[in-house]
Parts: sequence; C-alpha cells; structure tokens
Amino acid sequence: MTLQFSRALGALVLGASCALFAGCASVRPANDLFAGAQDNDTTITRYQGRFSARYTQGNAEQSAVGSFLWRERGTDVQLELMSPLGQTLAVVSQNDQGATLELPNQPPRRAPEVDTLMQDALGFSLPVSGLRDWLRARPAPGTPARVARDAQSRPETIEQNGWTVHYVAWTDDTSGDARIRRLDLDRPQGTNGPLTVRLVLDQ
Repeated sequence: MTLQFSRALGALVLGASCALFAGCASVRPANDLFAGAQDNDTTITRYQGRFSARYTQGNAEQSAVGSFLWRERGTDVQLELMSPLGQTLAVVSQNDQGATLELPNQPPRRAPEVDTLMQDALGFSLPVSGLRDWLRARPAPGTPARVARDAQSRPETIEQNGWTVHYVAWTDDTSGDARIRRLDLDRPQGTNGPLTVRLVLDQ
C-alpha cells in the first residue's frame, strides 16, 4: 500500500489522471484539531505556501511538489499537504496524545510521533517537531544545535537532529520586521537515504 500510494502521488504531481485517487477524492481530517476555528483566531499560528521534496525510495530518486497549510496552537499541530491541483493528499496531526496521518480512502494511521508515519506512507518525512521552532528562525529546545548568522544577525543555517536548515530568503512584513520567505531542509544521512525539502512561505 505504501508503494502504491507513493506512485500515485508521483503520478498526480506529474499531472496524470486524478482517477488514481478514487474519483479525485480528497481526504478531510476525521479529527480536525482546529474545527470551528476562525481565520482571525490569534491563538493559531498559520503558515501557508509551497513545498518540493527530493528523496530516495528503494534505489530510485523520487520527487514530489505541492502546497501546504500548517496550523499550530499550543502543542497541537496540523499539516495539510495538497497536490498542485489543490486536492488534499494527506493530513498530519500531532498533539500530546500522539500523531495521526490520514490519506484518501484509507483508515487513519496513528503512532507516537509523526515522522515515522510520513516516512512509511509517503516515502519522505517532514521534521514536524523541529519545524515548530525552525519556522520561527530558532533552534528547537532540548537538543544541541549549531547556528550560523548573517550580517543582520538572522540565522543563515541551523544544524540540528541530523538536519541542516538553510534560510535562503527573507522578506519584510507590513510592520517592517523580517519574515522567512524560503527555507531549505537537508538531511544527508538517514535510514532511507538523503532527503531535501524546500518550503516557500506565501503567508
């Protein structure tokens, strides 16, 4: 099932028929951590943008592209991955009770942490726990990290937990503060080989 889904994901990314996903069905989270939340809810941190990933599955190099929506409130995180056509391909949820991964036409998968779920189902994994802090341009607490800074004292790279986070582009928001525009994540070594993820933040 894992390999079949990965092939279907790749085919959709390349623009093949969405019939691979049972009539273009999108998954919606059965347990939406943010159900009923309003767009102006200031307790929720949102990041929205585009992603691309290059990874190895078996002995072959694979790639995936699409868009994402990240929502976070306290210890609750929900990450939605969408195809270039706007269909929701996967919803990842993590809170104090553990992690859930939901895919089209499949029962939810659960585990203590989300990285293993994504790796097994999609062929690549986003470091959700680290991203909570890396998206704020700071190391995650609790583990050693190396930080290199640019002339404006902004992080250029953060090396932590086997990942190197490259802060490639910044932009100024309406208040004049610097905001991350693009970051690249590299994991050169791992059980499943190297992995590179690019995140472009639209808002």
